Amino acid sequence: MAQIPLCQPASDPALVYSNAWISTRKQIVFAACACAGASMFLYAVDPNHHALYPQCLLYKTTGLYCAGCGATRALYALLHGRFLEALHDNALFITALPIGLWLAVPYLIKAWQFQAWPQVRIKSKSLIRTGGEAFAVMLVFMALRNLPGWPFDLIKPLATGIAGN
Repeated sequence: MAQIPLCQPASDPALVYSNAWISTRKQIVFAACACAGASMFLYAVDPNHHALYPQCLLYKTTGLYCAGCGATRALYALLHGRFLEALHDNALFITALPIGLWLAVPYLIKAWQFQAWPQVRIKSKSLIRTGGEAFAVMLVFMALRNLPGWPFDLIKPLATGIAGN
């Protein structure tokens, strides 16, 4: 069975989403502007002192930290150059950011070059296995950050703040 390349020029309609009403490059620029705008807003508005951000329902109802608790404050700290504080607020989120960038940037570069979104082929067993592993990591992280005492206090968010997230 011949392997199909992940990315081909836009002239191949089988590998391109053709119903786009806006070009691929404009979509990428729009998404980059949206991310920049959201980052500027987060940089300016401290989640520890403003109730504009969504609250964690699990923390609010049970007092338990979910795997995402502290991610907003972690990103805020990271944007302000406070890396250790960001790691303390949500180490899982901060370590997942470079992995997400490592996966997304080459895909975006190919989409920009070919002016079309490359088709991604993933085997269903591989997707289920990877998703299950990611879910297991999140569950373990959640369980560990809710255990009392040192060293588990190192992975709890520094302050719950107003938003609790």
